[in-house]
Amino acid sequence: MFLGIDFGKKRIGLALGEAIPRGIGFVDGTKSRHLILDEIAKICKEEEVSKIIIGLPFLGSGDEGFLATEARQFGVELTGKTMLPVLFEEEQYTSSEAERILSEGGVKYDRKDGKVDEMAAILILEQYINNQKIN
Repeated sequence: MFLGIDFGKKRIGLALGEAIPRGIGFVDGTKSRHLILDEIAKICKEEEVSKIIIGLPFLGSGDEGFLATEARQFGVELTGKTMLPVLFEEEQYTSSEAERILSEGGVKYDRKDGKVDEMAAILILEQYINNQKIN
C-alpha cells in the first residue's frame, strides 16, 4: 500500500492505494510537527503502508516552489518516524486541478474542509502510480 501526501502548511491531504488511489482525509498542518508525524505514522502502521509519496511543488517555470524545501524536510522527518521509504513526485497545480474536479463533480467544498487537499493527494499518488507503469 502506498500513502500519497499533498503537503501544506494548513492541511496535509492524504490518499492510499496501489492501483486506484482513494482519499482518506487530511491532517491538520497547524498541529505540532510531532503530532502530525505521529498521526501519519499510525496510519502507515494500520494500513500497512510500504512507501510514502509526497508531492513536490514546482512552479510553472520548472523551478521548485516555495514549499518544496519544507516538503523535503518533512519527508526526512517522516522517514525517521516510520522507517519507510519516502519518494517525491513532482507536481504542479494539483490543488487547482483538485478544485476543478470537485466542481465538475458537483461536490460542494470549502478550502478549509480538506476536500481539495485530499483530492490533491489522490492526484499526486495517481500520477506516481501511472509513472511507474510507464517506466
